[in-house]
Amino acid sequence: MKLKAVAVALVLAMTLSGCSFVGLDAQTLMHPPKPTGEKADIQALLESKAGSKMTLEYPNSGNYRSAIITHDICGDKAEEAMAIYQKGDDSAGTNIMFMKKDGKWTDMGSFNNPAGQVDKVCFGDLNGDGEDEVIVGWGSSLNNTSTICIYYYKNGKMNELKLEQSYTELAVMDFDGDNQDEIFTANVSVGDQPALARLFRMKDNSVEVMGSCKLDIGVTKYTSVQTGLINVKQNGIVLDGMKSANSLVTEVLYWDKKTKTLKSPFFDAKTQTANSTMRNTSVVSKDINGDKIIEIPIVNLMPGYTGATTDDAAYITNWHRYDTNTNTLIRVMSMVLNYSDGYWFLIPDMWRGKVTTQTDTATRTITFYKWLTASKKNAPGKLGAALLKIQVFTEKEWTDGTGTEGFFKLLDSGGMVFAADIPLPDDSLSLSASDVKASFKLINQDLN
Repeated sequence: MKLKAVAVALVLAMTLSGCSFVGLDAQTLMHPPKPTGEKADIQALLESKAGSKMTLEYPNSGNYRSAIITHDICGDKAEEAMAIYQKGDDSAGTNIMFMKKDGKWTDMGSFNNPAGQVDKVCFGDLNGDGEDEVIVGWGSSLNNTSTICIYYYKNGKMNELKLEQSYTELAVMDFDGDNQDEIFTANVSVGDQPALARLFRMKDNSVEVMGSCKLDIGVTKYTSVQTGLINVKQNGIVLDGMKSANSLVTEVLYWDKKTKTLKSPFFDAKTQTANSTMRNTSVVSKDINGDKIIEIPIVNLMPGYTGATTDDAAYITNWHRYDTNTNTLIRVMSMVLNYSDGYWFLIPDMWRGKVTTQTDTATRTITFYKWLTASKKNAPGKLGAALLKIQVFTEKEWTDGTGTEGFFKLLDSGGMVFAADIPLPDDSLSLSASDVKASFKLINQDLN
């Protein structure tokens, strides 16, 4: 029964995908339905060039994961098609074929690459002609062997420009604000190869390096890559890199127009690291408050905790934006995350440094306590009165009233009821029920 449900889910997912051609995705459907109409014309052209035994290949990462992708690459406001495949005769490498519809689908150009797979497909106007080029990362970023090819439309056909550049991460964006996209690559340190970021631009049908800078030598892989605004008017890229099983660091990179250099402000040249942003939780950078600026999480232990802990609720996550003018991080908001039960709670400014938490995994409860600082210098503080309890109940427990006395519902989701109790409503540090509700969010609503 479970296998049947999974199969149905896969079929539905492919049917709803904007760029996927269900009839062509042979790796997803065991026996795909025979395509009809336009899809049949594309497959007929593809098979006439590649043979009926070809195998469609899918990009491993990025926003475009289909073996057949449609995009306007000719600047004619109509979508062309590109197909990634391997031939059925065990020919070496992987192929890409570009197709244009002019009454019927026709071949605009086919290219072969010795790589056994495709890591990523991106689009961007690299030469400033108003038309998007196709940027393909061939190979696998997992073993740092991906290389880049640029495909562009000129004189009625597609052309290939090879950039012999390996990378761990690849991004395409207008970094310098000239209305022309650039190619960004980041490499983790492997053997004698340094951890390095590079920025490339296309000029006169060739590619040149705009700038480069060093990256944290301890990062083994990047768990998140965000491109966009890092400040009100500054584009950049934010890399969250894994250094060990439990630690992440964040690196921000941007193009400085005044000095005409690629900058990495968190990189410490003495230690060759970005350890000032190191944290022991898995939370990654993102636009947390909807202002279109990427915020960076800095994680600190709550009062009363020392050393590393595996309890997410023992940390306060402070979200910051980076100010390129002052070279400082500006705090935007703070929260406590509970990954086990899938929610976060916004910490009001009046609680900062005055409140700590304790977690009871048996009852699925986080309790927020006053933190009483000691009167003597360097003496330890202690727990005070409880200000707020957040607990997760099953629907049956909530309906039956099992242990729910004093609690009010925040929301329900997935058969669970999230509820809160305010033990001391008249305390100067206590929040109102409406404030508690406004500060509570499910992680999958805002962090994923």
